[in-house]
Amino acid sequence: MPAELLQRLRRREPAAQSELRERYFARTLAVCRHLLRDAVLANEAAEDLWTDFLVAHVDQIESPEAIPAYLRLMAVRRSSRLRDLRERHDELGEHHVDPAVSAETALADESERRAQVNKLQGCLSGLHPRSRRILRLRFHHGMTQEQIGDRFGISKQYIGRVLAKCLAALRQCLEET
Repeated sequence: MPAELLQRLRRREPAAQSELRERYFARTLAVCRHLLRDAVLANEAAEDLWTDFLVAHVDQIESPEAIPAYLRLMAVRRSSRLRDLRERHDELGEHHVDPAVSAETALADESERRAQVNKLQGCLSGLHPRSRRILRLRFHHGMTQEQIGDRFGISKQYIGRVLAKCLAALRQCLEET
């Protein structure tokens, strides 16, 4: 990979980010899928680590040749951590049930929670990928509308409109289902 691409990434050029994504995102996603064995969770993990890399870690890279290894390491670490958390959560769910709560109630609550998560994932998948990235940057990474606008090369007012439309669409989708 040419050094000029790394420089363009450090300047947060959207074209450079797209070029890098075309080269390495599929590999990153494949690592996450292999370790997590859950396509939805793997996709979320890959998107999150990709955003983290572009927002916070690209400035730490000294050589463009290190990028594939760095992304792979991030994917392995994040996926392993998510897998461990999921296993721990499953263990706690099985062994630490409050005796005051009946098994039927616990199953109903878990079933309802999973149904809500599935509905939300379905609604999110109906959004444009760029809108999903904007939502992730705003709510997962805590970036301001101005920071997101700088990242995409658009105004913070436009980001505000995109967020408002996305949230309205999600609200409507969740109410309909």
